[in-house]
Amino acid sequence: MDTETVINAHYVNHLANVNNKKKVVATENIYNQFGALLVPKGTAIEHRVHDFLVGHKMKKQLDEFITVDGCLTANSLVAEFNKLLALFPDLQQIHQCIDFGQMLEHLCSVQQIPRILLQKLTILKLQLPTIFEQTLFSTWLGCMLAKEMKLSPQHIRNTFYVGLLHDLGLLHIDPELISKQGSYSDQEWHSVKHHMMISVAIAKLIYPFDEEVYRGIKEHHERCDGTGYPKELRNEQLSYSGQLIGLADIICHIRTRQYQQSGKSMANIMPYIQINQHSFKYESYQAMYTLVQRAELEISDLLNRKDFLALPKRLILQRVRITQLHLAFADFVALFPKETKGKHSKALIESCEHIGDTIKRAGLNSPETLDWLESISDSDFNDARQELQELDSMHYELLWQFKKVFRIIPDFLQEELPAKAKLAPQLNAHAETMQQNLLQAWTDYQ
Repeated sequence: MDTETVINAHYVNHLANVNNKKKVVATENIYNQFGALLVPKGTAIEHRVHDFLVGHKMKKQLDEFITVDGCLTANSLVAEFNKLLALFPDLQQIHQCIDFGQMLEHLCSVQQIPRILLQKLTILKLQLPTIFEQTLFSTWLGCMLAKEMKLSPQHIRNTFYVGLLHDLGLLHIDPELISKQGSYSDQEWHSVKHHMMISVAIAKLIYPFDEEVYRGIKEHHERCDGTGYPKELRNEQLSYSGQLIGLADIICHIRTRQYQQSGKSMANIMPYIQINQHSFKYESYQAMYTLVQRAELEISDLLNRKDFLALPKRLILQRVRITQLHLAFADFVALFPKETKGKHSKALIESCEHIGDTIKRAGLNSPETLDWLESISDSDFNDARQELQELDSMHYELLWQFKKVFRIIPDFLQEELPAKAKLAPQLNAHAETMQQNLLQAWTDYQ
């Protein structure tokens, strides 16, 4: 099967599964590009019609020929946003403090949302509910950040559509890949990375949106430091809309998954912002910081007295491991041959510098921090517990920085390292050691 056929198969399977809950019916005869009838008008899109559709090309997209019972409307989309916010009191508090409700309703209703987009979102809600929740969260937060940055109404509207559209491509790839735990194979990772381009193709078929919308969808996994994908673009090459939705996606993951398990809230997001300020446009981090501060959220205190003295000991060990990782990373990039040039090597060198600057700026490797950690006693519980938790969060985010950057190393070794470089074996061995050290550092968080 070619890629197009595989994508069709996954989406038709989604439609057939939705039909088990809500009717999905052909509103007119469905023909292929040669005029051959595939499915008559009025036919339910069930699994039995799967083979009649899969693999065929049509002059229009399949969604134009079908309808879904109970499809989302502008009003019900607003209700879905409100339902999401009601699940998280801290999000509700930010929403009310910023007085964003009226603008959200305006975005959903003033300019009619295309029917096919609402239909796609309905299918996403029923088939990939976690991705639907992330879509709502990222659209909500991305638009609120755009408003806080005082971007134009058109920029805010474009961010709204980038948010709604950016992950629709996931409906067209193998759902087992989306739910997979653990690492992807090279082929699986290629399929997952391709979802942005599928989303762009879907968006172009739905409506003639502004070019910024298509660009934002393509760029929502790019990072200002060149460590993103698919093109490893940098700050000056990136639009605001894609960056805002990309930042919102990550904060969604932290808040709804990582923090939901630990009991933290958006008030605990500041260490992430401090550690990752090189990854996204500076103005977006400033806006995020301002939103959290204005909402006056209370920081969750999750450290009990019984576990208190174990934390500084763990932080001392983490500090050693993070320092060793950075020193090894610095040694690795120092080995690059002078003739090595390319976006991967540039991203690795600059990321190493950024991580070093972050460690120094936050005082994570200072003698004073070590002295303080070693001096903590049980009597310091009330005074030190909040600062210890923030330091722990910063260590965690630094390890994510290493993990993100180290993903570039295989591409650098394969694509940019001169084939006959004398140092190639040493660089490969060094890279393997760094990966092992990173895995060891993560054991503290298992």
